[in-house]
Amino acid sequence: MKPVSPEAADEWMFPNRATPVGSAAYYAVRFSPAPMRQRNALLLAWYELIQDIAEHAHDPGAARLKLDWWRQEIDRFIDGKARHPLAIKLQEVGVGDRARIQLGAIIDNADDHIRSPLVNNDQEFAAACRASLGNFFVLLTRVERRSDYDTEKCIELGGYCAAVERIRRLAACEHRVPVDMNAQAFRQVTPAFRATRVEALLNQFDTTPVSSDEQVPDLARRLTALAHAMHSKIRNKDYAVADTPIDRAPIAKLWTAWRCR
Repeated sequence: MKPVSPEAADEWMFPNRATPVGSAAYYAVRFSPAPMRQRNALLLAWYELIQDIAEHAHDPGAARLKLDWWRQEIDRFIDGKARHPLAIKLQEVGVGDRARIQLGAIIDNADDHIRSPLVNNDQEFAAACRASLGNFFVLLTRVERRSDYDTEKCIELGGYCAAVERIRRLAACEHRVPVDMNAQAFRQVTPAFRATRVEALLNQFDTTPVSSDEQVPDLARRLTALAHAMHSKIRNKDYAVADTPIDRAPIAKLWTAWRCR
């Protein structure tokens, strides 16, 4: 295989396409301890790459082949033989065998979405959210080589963060929410109904504040704080997510992440 140029590998370093300046992910990573900053940005980039394969699977067969390639690439970079520029960087920052199961689980969840792209009910929605960012939060615990983190709490908080983001982006990606919440239908109901419907989805997750910083990884705490703030913004906008993605100003995201550093 043609050698990877330094430029191709460096494009994945912070800030990268998953952590663009001004985004919530950017500030979540920006306030990470210096030794973890690049690694967190790389892991988010890998996660977003896998999600993008599933979300834009215009040819399901080709998309699933890409996921299969990444399953093999996980084995390669854990063995120190990475090919993809991003995998080379993950290899360099020491994402090793302890991460294998969670990396594979995230790919499996993406594969499930390609096979069955519609979310039929609230339970399927919650399960998909836990299997995506929930598994990503657990991945952070494996990479940090810590055994004192609360795995179940990581799954719940990650699931909540994924759910808030799916709801925020309903106008652009309505296939990521239950089928009854399609954009056209959601525009025609009352604000009170929208509130009840969205809160029912989010109430499926245990988002009780962590009692100490030791329960979940540093990055997971900030992403959760940013998701809570976005949830509040969606609520204040009367849940008008069917029209356009709701967002917060960069300064507001910075402030949230800074307070949770």
